[in-house]
Amino acid sequence: MLGDGELFFSVTDGKGVIREGNSVFARVSGYGLGEMVGEPHSLVRHRGMPGGVFRIVWERLGRGRAVGVYVRNSTKQGGEYWVFATICPVGEKYLSVRVVPRTRLREVAERVYAQASRAEEVVRRGGGSRRDAAEAGAKVIEEELLGYGYASYEAFMVEAAAAEVAARGAGSVRAHARPDARGAIGEVLGGTEELQGVLGELVGRLAVYQRVCGELTGASEEVLEVARRLERAVAAAQEASEVAVDVPVLANVARVMAKPIGEAVLALERLGPELSRLRGDVARLRFWIALARVHAEMSAAFAAEVHDGLSPGASLGSVPLLCDAAAAGALEMAGHVRRVNEGLHGVAQLAAAAEGMMEDFRRWLGQWRNLVLRHRAAPAIGAQLAVIDGELAASWDWMRTLRWEGYEAAVVPFDASLMTAPLERIARVL
Repeated sequence: MLGDGELFFSVTDGKGVIREGNSVFARVSGYGLGEMVGEPHSLVRHRGMPGGVFRIVWERLGRGRAVGVYVRNSTKQGGEYWVFATICPVGEKYLSVRVVPRTRLREVAERVYAQASRAEEVVRRGGGSRRDAAEAGAKVIEEELLGYGYASYEAFMVEAAAAEVAARGAGSVRAHARPDARGAIGEVLGGTEELQGVLGELVGRLAVYQRVCGELTGASEEVLEVARRLERAVAAAQEASEVAVDVPVLANVARVMAKPIGEAVLALERLGPELSRLRGDVARLRFWIALARVHAEMSAAFAAEVHDGLSPGASLGSVPLLCDAAAAGALEMAGHVRRVNEGLHGVAQLAAAAEGMMEDFRRWLGQWRNLVLRHRAAPAIGAQLAVIDGELAASWDWMRTLRWEGYEAAVVPFDASLMTAPLERIARVL
């Protein structure tokens, strides 16, 4: 069966017909490579897999987008095994590298797939076509994932890819190291090691950033709720100033101090969606990093097998396609890094704007409080004043969390040439 550190590899054409495969794929599936090449990839598909899964996969691939998916396959002898498959369009071909699932997300996929299969069976019994059944299954998959906290299949996919690749750990990469390798093999192994170093550093930065982003999201939700309550309390104080007290200046200041708290609420309302978009960009960036890592590791695995005499030298012929996929991924990563940094800047601006409005409000509140004391209006307004003071204290505690000092330090540095340079060196020797 498939070992924890092993990788499946296959290439199909635009119709899903297998054109290449590696020794691991052949061994685990029970088919020789000669038997598989020229056959549709559905040769190894388990009959329990819902068609809706593949509808989602092919719809995404049809738009030129990479995809990640949990798949249950069958062996030639009737056994079964699960993989997490990454699939990328590269020119007119589709490149797939698959790993052993290690996280709880596979269990989520199993439960969701079971619901989709039941929905598809209902459609088929009602006389619906396979296409109709697959559409129904795809819809159920999306709906079921909502119950697990995923807004879409893409949200589930990007988390699963990053989690499964991270779960492999550094040991799986080190397993392919061959310090004595020379020539083309040495170049491939050296280049992939350099790639893994660049990607590992980026992953480390994003892990910290993702944690902080979560903390900021919680803080923004709390301070927004407090600010809304404060806005209501200020509106009540404004009404009391105008109705219960015959002091025009008090009512005027009350109206003025309502403006900054209203603007603070607007800024905080925008902050939530900005943070949500930012988390999405970080997740998609982690997805592309995960793909680049498995492509680099797969290249190293080919080179290590040739070095050890377990595969013919011709196996290195698959490495250029992996390099092409990694190079395309580097461009995707550069775009996502740019969006992450722009999003981070936007979040910092909104948090600063909200804090500035809250500071303005505190200054006007101080003036209003002095007027209340000067005109002996506390008996009429004292209740509203106590509420405002309580809400303001609560909001300031949460604003301290949003006043994070590390916005600029968290900007993700990324130079695509750090990836493309080793890829180009590998390409030159193959």
